[in-house]
Amino acid sequence: MLFKEIDSKIEEINQLKKLLRLSKNIKQQALIKTTLTRIENGYKAEKDNAYYLDFKFKDNTNNIILHDIRIEHKEKVAQIDHIIINRFGIEILESKSFTGTLTIKEDGSINVEYGKKIQTFPNPLEQNNRHAKILTDFIKTNIKLSSNHKLFGIPISSTVLINPETTITNNTLPKGFDRADSFTTHWDENIKQMNTLQVFKSLGGIMKMDKVQEIANFLIKHHKPKTYNYAKKYPIKIEISKIQSKESIIEEEDKRKSDEKKLCSKCKSHDIEIVYGKYGYYFKCQSCNGNSAIKLTCSNSTCKPKIKKNKLNFYQVCEECGKNELFFTNQEQVFS
Repeated sequence: MLFKEIDSKIEEINQLKKLLRLSKNIKQQALIKTTLTRIENGYKAEKDNAYYLDFKFKDNTNNIILHDIRIEHKEKVAQIDHIIINRFGIEILESKSFTGTLTIKEDGSINVEYGKKIQTFPNPLEQNNRHAKILTDFIKTNIKLSSNHKLFGIPISSTVLINPETTITNNTLPKGFDRADSFTTHWDENIKQMNTLQVFKSLGGIMKMDKVQEIANFLIKHHKPKTYNYAKKYPIKIEISKIQSKESIIEEEDKRKSDEKKLCSKCKSHDIEIVYGKYGYYFKCQSCNGNSAIKLTCSNSTCKPKIKKNKLNFYQVCEECGKNELFFTNQEQVFS
């Protein structure tokens, strides 16, 4: 069961894109571009990997899946990409995606080759282990558990999910690493191999599903997403008046483009209204009686915005980026 979706990173991405437009410093532009690329790639990897997890667990009543959980506990932070909770315990998953060629070394550290350049990253399983310790203590401190679980803690295992598009040189992935598209298959295989009696003895018992849901809801309640002020990190040294002028030009251009989409495509009249037909909503021209398609766009090219009606108002709604704004208002009809 899907209890929490991925937090949108659209606001962060738009902040950085705006700063990149305004910046005149070449070095600063390079830093902003690096941050923007990292966030966009990470966001894409999380969404891609979440797709495979949701396909398996979204409608599975034996497992609860949470995406993007950030817990603060005793001055420590656990930022976890994905969590699966069931009666046997908890699985935490870290999403990784690299544009270069990846090699996982014996010690779990990662080498990524970008052409002739090689960059080394620390073992992500160690990061998962730190998160597991924080999560274990957080749950034991705040949730009423059975005596065995209170003593030993709820079993927490971890996996590093590699995006399927990543090129990997390892013939066999080390323990704790898995491709996102293969993980759910391996999950089923592991469940089939489990001996219930052994699980009960070694882990201190199997939780009831009510307790599983209680833990999931508690984690969602105490999720504290981190907010970013990139304007402070990358200050733009431009006079406020110039910034406002540049922003107003951009806003006016956006408004102009938006207004052009709200004209009759045949006679260019503004005298139009939105009506509903066989294929959905469209513009009906009161001047020439022509029909025009409604064109919706979002800042993210992958978005699929829709029109929702409330009396005379029509709203552009996008579940992907959370957009919900007034798009058009029909004129009230007056009958004499």
